[in-house]
Amino acid sequence: MAVEGPEHVDPARGRHQIQTLILAVATLSIVLFGIIGVVATFSWFDRFAFLHFPLGFYLLAQGLLIFMVAMAFWFIRVQERIDEARAEREEWVGR
Repeated sequence: MAVEGPEHVDPARGRHQIQTLILAVATLSIVLFGIIGVVATFSWFDRFAFLHFPLGFYLLAQGLLIFMVAMAFWFIRVQERIDEARAEREEWVGR
């Protein structure tokens, strides 16, 4: 039976959790500000056309979904780097 010490004993775990939290908050903030920006300016974008649709309509219908999926992939890539950096330091081997 493995017994782990209190969380405050392992500072690497705390750093990893803080980095992950900062990344998650940053990603959600970027997505939220992107959505607010498009919704606030969609009437201005409607003056332009994209694929025979008003650009504001297209951004609200498809562009935001594409943006959110791209941000999800970016989040995963950066999170993987954070996890690999911790694994390379061998601070969580055997846990």
